[in-house]
Amino acid sequence: MRVLLISDSPLFNTGYGNIAKQFALSMPPEVEVAFGSLQHMPGMLYLEEGGRRFRHYGCNPPLKIEEAVEDFRPDVVMHLRDVLAHIQRWYPPAYSVRQYSRDAEVWGWIPVQHLIVPWEYVDVCMREYDLTLTFTRWGMNAMGNAGHVRNSLDYLMPCISPSYSQPEGPVADVGRKGVRLVMSVGVHDSPRKMFPMLMAAYRHIADRIDLDFYLHTYQAGSYDLPAHIAEMGVGGHWLFPYSYFKERGLTEETMARIYRRATAYCAVGTGEGLNMPLMEACAMGRFVIFPEFPNNLEVTSDYTPDRLKRAVRCHVTPSQSMAWESLMDVDDLASALEEVATAEPDPEAGRRYYERHSGERMAERFVSIAKARGLL
Repeated sequence: MRVLLISDSPLFNTGYGNIAKQFALSMPPEVEVAFGSLQHMPGMLYLEEGGRRFRHYGCNPPLKIEEAVEDFRPDVVMHLRDVLAHIQRWYPPAYSVRQYSRDAEVWGWIPVQHLIVPWEYVDVCMREYDLTLTFTRWGMNAMGNAGHVRNSLDYLMPCISPSYSQPEGPVADVGRKGVRLVMSVGVHDSPRKMFPMLMAAYRHIADRIDLDFYLHTYQAGSYDLPAHIAEMGVGGHWLFPYSYFKERGLTEETMARIYRRATAYCAVGTGEGLNMPLMEACAMGRFVIFPEFPNNLEVTSDYTPDRLKRAVRCHVTPSQSMAWESLMDVDDLASALEEVATAEPDPEAGRRYYERHSGERMAERFVSIAKARGLL
């Protein structure tokens, strides 16, 4: 079986690009994967990773997908990206994958992060894809409840990189010695990454608990975070990377060292289609705090014991994209941060969680889906 994976570049070590790379590295020999990178100019190169060699087609602009299809002859063209990529109203350079895929099946591997899924999302999936694969079971059900034909729906949860399989090991020198560190990751070029709520919550408890926070993001994006820190009167507790470039930032090995340094991880997104950093933190055995959003609850459902996780109640509010966003309650978030004072990481719990979300487990599920469709 041949799969042409259309997504961000596998050279990126974050987001869709990293999910694409981990997918390819996890597949058994009977599944041959080639990359179709939407960032690279036309042409075909090879990517060598983990002792394996993959074709890497440049599919920028997207009409070059057709050339990759003609050369690779895939059984499946799989589009790994947000559905917004097909909707011009929300993404002006919108494109189609189906029109370039010839006789191959077209699968969409997508995040679903809306409590109420807009019909536009459902409609474009049913027009573009023979099979819609959501990242989570909840996402699959949300699409079905919104009107997507259920016999062309399934789910495939992305795996965690092996770089986060060892909760014990080298530790980063981040923050003040002897002070517990709370870590958070997110690209706040979207206002949905609500880092200011973390600052507002800490203001309520700063006189009772001394914490440091490492925010792996821009200092100024959708929010001017240094200005928020000053306004909240909680200066002296916040650390950022020296520079932040979301596509090619710190290596996974460096990020793993920072996770090990942290006592806790706090997710701040108002809606997540998966929340990979939260999953990585679980694999590293950290105490995790997260908004009580369905996908967050699903990806942490098998992270045990329960003392390692804390869901924060949310207030639901409408947003600009016909969706509903889940804003954490500041008082409840402050209460969760107080629990960091007594929390202890659990490396064994992290190892158990990683095994449940490893590349091998993802590959097993993918193969079962392909066999059910007669492709293996």
